[in-house]
Amino acid sequence: MISVDLTSMIDVVFQLIIFFMFTSQFSELRRTEIDLPRQPGEEISVRLEPSMIVDLTHDGQYLVESKNVDLNVIEQLARAGVSSQNDTDPFDVLIRPDRNASVIYLDRLLLRLSETGVQRWKLATVEGGES
Repeated sequence: MISVDLTSMIDVVFQLIIFFMFTSQFSELRRTEIDLPRQPGEEISVRLEPSMIVDLTHDGQYLVESKNVDLNVIEQLARAGVSSQNDTDPFDVLIRPDRNASVIYLDRLLLRLSETGVQRWKLATVEGGES
């Protein structure tokens, strides 16, 4: 009778579980607390992580991965993303504006993104009526 020692396989499984639990927390840490606009929006059936997330605060600051950046940095990131995109993995941007942010900051961001060649972007909202 042959016996198989499963100890090392169990160790690998536990390490994988720890790894996935740890890395799943990073996606939540990247999210800045933003008071999103309240509008009915399109229900997204497949939730794919966007290539880049830009948060727009109420005072007009742009945040990428919770770091304050200016439009030039966003432009550089977008150009790099657009140049590396392909048909199966297009470069898309999720914009999360604070509902109290001036629309001029959003307009500047969208203008800069369109100049870099970004063709797909979405505006994050929460379900609800006007308030």
